[in-house]
Amino acid sequence: MMERVEYDFEVSVEFINGTNSFWVPTPLDEREEVGHTGIVDIGDDQTIFQKLVSLVHETGHIIFSINNTKFKEHRRIILFEESLAWYLGYDYALSVGVEINLKEYTQCVEEALQLYKEIR
Repeated sequence: MMERVEYDFEVSVEFINGTNSFWVPTPLDEREEVGHTGIVDIGDDQTIFQKLVSLVHETGHIIFSINNTKFKEHRRIILFEESLAWYLGYDYALSVGVEINLKEYTQCVEEALQLYKEIR
């Protein structure tokens, strides 16, 4: 799926030390120079399933950013954006033929969203 995400969204997917994963969009004025629209960093200290789930979630953020004009009025609602990213990423994975155990995925989603609730 990593290569497919890189191709479909013109991003670079890289592995970094640790368990955290995130997406960093490339500023518009730098995209031509660097050749991609952003970098998805996936923590290498995760299981294979966790890496897949992280990539799926970060892909959801990419899809959200492409279509953010639809959701602009909700941009400040962190839980909304995070929930949407989980959904969009999962939907994309299914559309490219990557099947993910829904029960395990849902558990990951619930755990991640709970962390955001605890921060507030």
